[in-house]
Amino acid sequence: MKIALWMFLCAATFLSDVLADKVSGAKEQTSNSLAMKNAQDALASGNYEKAFSGYSDAAVHDNNGLAQFSLGLFYHNGWGRETDPVVACQWFEKAGQNGIPTAQHLTGVCFEQGTHHTEDPVAAANWFQKAAQAGHIHSYCHLANLLMTGRGFPKDPVKALELCRPAAQQNSIPAQIWMGKFYLQGDLAIQDIQKAQHWFATAAQKQAPEAFYYLGLILQTDLSAKHTPKEIRQMFEQAAALKYVPAYFQAGKHFYHAEPDPKTNQLSAEHLAKAYLWLSATIQRSENSEEITAAKVILEQILAVMPQTWLAELDQKVAQHLQED
Repeated sequence: MKIALWMFLCAATFLSDVLADKVSGAKEQTSNSLAMKNAQDALASGNYEKAFSGYSDAAVHDNNGLAQFSLGLFYHNGWGRETDPVVACQWFEKAGQNGIPTAQHLTGVCFEQGTHHTEDPVAAANWFQKAAQAGHIHSYCHLANLLMTGRGFPKDPVKALELCRPAAQQNSIPAQIWMGKFYLQGDLAIQDIQKAQHWFATAAQKQAPEAFYYLGLILQTDLSAKHTPKEIRQMFEQAAALKYVPAYFQAGKHFYHAEPDPKTNQLSAEHLAKAYLWLSATIQRSENSEEITAAKVILEQILAVMPQTWLAELDQKVAQHLQED
């Protein structure tokens, strides 16, 4: 996680520098100052308190957009403190006003969800527009979703697709997933399973966890073609292996209901073990109470037939998978 975070912040710094001359009233950025460098180094090494202190100084005293964005991430992700969505959104908005494209996008999400202000889809759309024009291209798909659902604007699914499609065609993974969702779950006038599958498959080629999950859903519900249980399991397992939490239960359930071993007419040891792994992960990470309840019921049935000697090793694998990178 630390390496990914470092790359993310560096990318945000680069993008904000490139766009600084385009921001109205642009102010001199201090992201290259010693204080900011020390804060970034501290964050990369996991020293949250030192990093937070450094970013706070730059955010308050220098009105540094990247520092403000970073503080928002602290409260959004709970780095060294309790999560606080309201405070996170407040910092994102400050950073957005200072021209940080990702912060502008997240501010749009904050207004869309009514986190730090009253829910306001029109304000959300304005922030998504700013972010998209600044280079955060899949923000166009969030704009599109407002049109697809008719929130704050007249419903227009065709226009929604036109807004999102260019970003997807430019290989934006989030945009490709949005396109898949629009065709799968959007207005009846534009629903198209084959097009949905195309966009999810395109994103899956780039190892997007959510794309594998939706491909699994399509395969298990598509009545126009026959798909083997193995193909469906593979999709959900791939999403689960990439830590897409909603896939945990689906993977566990499908392994538990896998075809029996023809030699014993019982669930194979491999399938039994994988069912235990993913259902255990479901209980520990899912926020869906119905899934958790169902997972516990199936686990009781698994424990009734699975050798107790397997538990220590399997529980260790679950813990290893769930631990932070």
